[in-house]
Amino acid sequence: MKKGILYIAFKDAFIKEALLSAESIKRYMPDIPIALFTNQEIESPFIDIVELVKIKHARSKVDLVAETPFQNTIYLDSDTLIVRDISDMFDILDRFDVGFNHDYARKREKYSKTIPEYAEIPYSFSEVNGGIMTYNNSHRTKDFLKLWKEYFYKYFHKTNGWDQVSLRIALWKSEAKIHHFPFEYNIRSHANREKQDRFKHEFGEQHMSPRIYHMHYNPEVHRNKFNIDNLQELEKSLKEQAVWY
Repeated sequence: MKKGILYIAFKDAFIKEALLSAESIKRYMPDIPIALFTNQEIESPFIDIVELVKIKHARSKVDLVAETPFQNTIYLDSDTLIVRDISDMFDILDRFDVGFNHDYARKREKYSKTIPEYAEIPYSFSEVNGGIMTYNNSHRTKDFLKLWKEYFYKYFHKTNGWDQVSLRIALWKSEAKIHHFPFEYNIRSHANREKQDRFKHEFGEQHMSPRIYHMHYNPEVHRNKFNIDNLQELEKSLKEQAVWY
């Protein structure tokens, strides 16, 4: 099939969560096929393909995303709710191989100290969130997914089976053409954002610190008026106005 949406879910709670997510998709995209990879028999009017698979660990999506039945795939974690038509996520695959959202984690100091392939990547190449991704079946995508799996298992014990670290390395080392979706394609909770501040010991002091402010301090500048005379005053003004998603 040319395109479709893939879930990978195990255990009753995650499966129930995935079925609700699938139902939310069908409200806006009733003709898009949805596949569920799971380890138990499922019957749902919102799932078109159920594939029984064996799982090795909690992050089995690393093993299974390459087995998608679709040429172009939107993969979604079970804890997602779709509130608009998202079929335009497929459209980027005509120009790019994969699509992701930036994660709140950019470059974790904790893993930079122990994983050289992760440490060598510049801070400006952020981690991406593996819970929402689009990908096609190009050879570049297949190579990327293979790399992800290789690095996931290489550092399985150092990351306690966390897949974000290996995902960042694989994207950096692959030749896949990457698209980054705007933040409205991955709305996160206040708790997700606040966690970054609670775990400064893991992320490092520079983590998510502003780099560039981009705004006029006052709309009067368009009338050729600029009433700030020094850098300190400008910095104070812009920081007070800044919006931080």
